Amino acid sequence: MKKTFLQFISLTLLIISITSCSKDDPEIIGTTTEFTIKSSIINDDYPISVYQSPLYNGNPNNEIIIVLDGELHFTEIASIISEKAANGNIAPTLVVGIGNLKERNRDYTPTIYEHGEGGAENFYNFLKDELTPQLTTRYNIQSTQKATLIGYSFGGLFTHYAMFQNRSDNPFNKFISGGCSFWYDSGVIFEYEKNYASNNTDLDVKFYSGMGSLEGGVSLGSFAEMTNRLTGRKYSRFQMKTEIIKKHGHSGADNITFKNGLNYLYEN
Repeated sequence: MKKTFLQFISLTLLIISITSCSKDDPEIIGTTTEFTIKSSIINDDYPISVYQSPLYNGNPNNEIIIVLDGELHFTEIASIISEKAANGNIAPTLVVGIGNLKERNRDYTPTIYEHGEGGAENFYNFLKDELTPQLTTRYNIQSTQKATLIGYSFGGLFTHYAMFQNRSDNPFNKFISGGCSFWYDSGVIFEYEKNYASNNTDLDVKFYSGMGSLEGGVSLGSFAEMTNRLTGRKYSRFQMKTEIIKKHGHSGADNITFKNGLNYLYEN
């Protein structure tokens, strides 16, 4: 019996191995490098993955994309950008994935709540005051260059949070949010939106937001509410597209959101 069980386990592992090997990895044409940055603001280390599409040289016409939850999403987004670059549908691009997945509940949440530690302000300052200067030096980026920020779930929550920060020194002018955790702390992100609107007459950004149709009533209702609020502000330079990803739930809509969002942000 013991031998039969071991043979079953071995066969199962072999099938898994064959299945895994047969799945094609995304083809990425360009250069990928990695380094680690220590944040004195947060007192933590962040592994950074960087993809440079062909011809990237730091020219102001190049694009910079910052990806949250880099361990999960960097490869997929780099693959999408690689394909767009090969087809001439985007300028030479630098894609930067930020790791440290285990601390996302700390870094991406704006307030202290049951499922988060309220570290969004520190993490935003890390992006603005520590990561951005390092990237500027390492990759010959112009100091005035603005970037795209992409986040999903808690990362989508942080993306909204970053969009509602002061525009004059905000390092981002394009945003993609997917599956945003609008529910967090009883919808506290709506207070950030309201505060921004109370102190500003314009929102000069381009924004894409997606949500799976199977997410559930609270998520879909909050998604519609945020869309309606932003539309109702009538900011003159604000560009937005929101989309329900049909027949997908929270865990299945991420890559579709990224692809559709990138197509919208960088449409010809």
